[in-house]
Parts: sequence; C-alpha cells; structure tokens
Amino acid sequence: MPLIPPIPILIVDDEADLRDLLVEALQDQGYAAEGAEGGAQALALVRQRHFPVVFTDLNMPGGLSGLELLRAIREEDPQTMGILMTGYATTESAIQALKRGAYDFIQKPFKLAEIEASLERALEHYRLRRENEEYQQNLERMVETRTEEITGLKNDIERLFEGFVNASVTAIESRDPSTSGHSSRVADLTVGLAEAVNGTPNGPYGGLHFNPLQIREIRYASLLHDFGKVGVREQVLVKAKKIEGERLEGIYQRLHQRALEAMRDRLLDAWSKGHSFDHETLGILLAQEEDETRRLMDLVRRSNEPTVLPQEVVHELNLLQNLTYQHWSGEHRTLVDPGDLDLLKISKGSLSAHERDEIQSHVTHTYRFLSQIPWTSELAGVPDIAWAHHERLNGRGYPRQLTDRDIPIQSKLMAITDVYDALTAADRPYKAAVSLERSLEILEQEAKVNLLDAEVLRIFLEARIYERTMVQGRIP
Repeated sequence: MPLIPPIPILIVDDEADLRDLLVEALQDQGYAAEGAEGGAQALALVRQRHFPVVFTDLNMPGGLSGLELLRAIREEDPQTMGILMTGYATTESAIQALKRGAYDFIQKPFKLAEIEASLERALEHYRLRRENEEYQQNLERMVETRTEEITGLKNDIERLFEGFVNASVTAIESRDPSTSGHSSRVADLTVGLAEAVNGTPNGPYGGLHFNPLQIREIRYASLLHDFGKVGVREQVLVKAKKIEGERLEGIYQRLHQRALEAMRDRLLDAWSKGHSFDHETLGILLAQEEDETRRLMDLVRRSNEPTVLPQEVVHELNLLQNLTYQHWSGEHRTLVDPGDLDLLKISKGSLSAHERDEIQSHVTHTYRFLSQIPWTSELAGVPDIAWAHHERLNGRGYPRQLTDRDIPIQSKLMAITDVYDALTAADRPYKAAVSLERSLEILEQEAKVNLLDAEVLRIFLEARIYERTMVQGRIP
C-alpha cells in the first residue's frame, strides 16, 4: 500500500490539549492527522480508513488501555504501525508494548521533535515493509506465472511424448498388421497387473509398491516393447507358412512338370519299342502319375503348416530330396531345393533357425532404439524393462539368457501378459486362437518349469487381470 500525501495519522489520548496539540503540529507538517479521545473512537476510525501510524497513550480511563488498543488495531489492520506514549514508562511496560505489536515507545513529557523523529522512523519502516510485501507479492505472481508456464510446457511435452509413443505403436503395427492391438493390450494388462501387485499385502511382493510414475514407466515400456520389429524383415514378421508365394508355387509347378515328363518318357519308351498308341493304357499311366503328384503335393502342403510336424512326415519328406525335373536348358535339377526341404522339415512353427534369430533380434533393436531417447530420471528404466520381457527365470529366454535375480520385476509382469495375449490372439496368421482355459493352463505349466514367475501368475489369476481384454470380445 503506497504512502500518498497527505498521510493519515491517528492520535489517541484522553488529554484533549495534548491530543489537539499533536494533531495541529502534524497537520502543519503536511500530515492528515486526526484525534480520538479513547479506544472505542479510535477503533471506529480505524475501521473507516487506513492509518499507517497510530500514536496512543498507554493509560486511558475507561475502555481500552493503550496496549489493548494496539492489539485490537493489529487484528483490524495488521499493516498499521503503533507507537505507545506514556508518562509511566518502565522497562516492563516497554517490553510488553513491543510484544503487543508496538513499533516504538515514547515517554512523556516529550518534545515535538521526538514525535517527528519517531514518526519518520515508523513511516520509513512502514514503507520498507510495504515494498517488501509488494516485492513478495510480485515474486509470488512471477513464480505462479512461471509455474503455470512450466506446467504448460510439461503438459505439452507429455502430449508430444504420448503422440510419439502412439505413432511408434502405429509404426509397429503397420509392419505387422497381424498383431494389431497387441502392444496396447499388453500395456493394459501389465498396468493392471502392477496395480494388483500394489494391492497384494503379503507374499514375496507384499512390500512392493509401484508409484504413479513407475506405473507410467511400465505402461510406456509395454507399449514400446515390440518397437524393434521395425528392424525385422516384413516377410519374416508376417510369415504364416514355412514356404510361401512363388517359391511354393514353383515346387507345385515342378511336381506337375515332373508328372508330364514321366508320361512323355514312358510314351517315348513304348514307341521306341514299337508299341502302338493305346488310349486305355495311357489313361492308366496318366492316372498313376497324377495320383503320385497329388500325394507329393499333399505332403508338401501338410509339411508347410506351422503345426507340430509328425516324425513319419519327416521321413516321407526325405523322398523329395532325390526327385529331379528337366530344366529348360536340358539339364536335370533337384525338384525341391535343399533349403526349402529344410524349411518343410521345421518341427514346429514356420520359422527357420535363422529366421527365428531374426525375429528374436527385435528385442535388442527395441533396446537400442529406446536407449537413444533422453528419458527423465523417473522413466529411465523403460529400455531395460522392454529389453527383458522375453527373458525367462531359468535362463532359457532371450536375448541375454538372464535368470530370475537379474530380470526386473516389471519385465516379469510383462512376460506373463505378453504370452497370454499372444496365446489368445485370434489374428495371428501362423496359429489359431487358444481358448481362455487352455491359455491359463499353458501359463501355469510354464510357471511350473520356472519359465514364468509363479507368484506374479498367482496375482494375475486371482485378480482376474485377463478380464481386462476379454471385454473386447477377443476370447471365446
């Protein structure tokens, strides 16, 4: 509150002559001085306007004493400076006056110069205090404004990062449309599982609690856990059969050509021996060759499925390695390339060992990518959590073959949700969806052989975390 002349000053004294004298003297000095004969009148004036300085007598007959008046004025207007005047000054009364909020203490009788000096000191102190308060208010406004700016910037950065994460997930799914929604579902399941761990009062993880920032860290790691798939060849990512496209058609075509070549050779051999053309014999030979070709084609078809390959089928496939066909150049070549034959002999799934290594490399690609991001200290664990989501407690996971003690608990949570979603997914080209009951059985089997964390799985099952994605109608 700035001091604008004339500055209001209040004189409170039951002695009218002294009071009027001080009022006139201060008015002559340019102050807007007023007088009050007692505490009640003084308080009434204080409630009407602000007085930077109030002079009051200590002892006033009836009503409030000077000390009581100062305390009442302080409650009404804390900015007012109080100066106590008394003809009965003692050290004790001076101490009490200062404790009650008086700025100064003047002993009667006094000289006018003493009043003026005390008033100047009080007004200077008042001015400095007001300037300090204004400075503090300005500082608080500046801090508030700056805080709002920082909060706005933080929110902008968070929105930007959310957009980046969502764009990254879109990039993953565009490379592998068959797993569309997988990252979001794993994030939903893993966050739910982490929250369930927070609600577990006992057991190995009874003392573990993920705070909101750690939950956010888990969510980001789960959303981005498969980002490294952008570094894997698309034909490997979406490979539904062991051999696909033109390579498979080539095998079928060569089998068909082989049947025609066999017919041609048998006809030429018969004619060279002088046998006449016989429709019935030709029909029998043609039917035999077609039956053989269909049998071999069916063998290729059955072997090409990504299911478990029976051992007897592997033995049958060995028959293909000696089959040849005549190339347009005239030379005879192997009908099924040795590399394709090895693919058909894959015992489970559709990937060769090399292709499986390539798929598994996505975890390392993910880690390298996420490590390039300048994460905040609260989110610094995102790369390591994502890196370990395919590790297994017994060291049979990948890519680093970590064991139980070295796998982050957040990765153990994600390992269960990732496997569960992969099992129940109905949109994978290389497998059919597994029922809920069978999927949970498989999870329990893997926990028994120390692949997955049994305690985390117990929480997953008891909290029915799997229901978080059932509402999407993906599980029968």
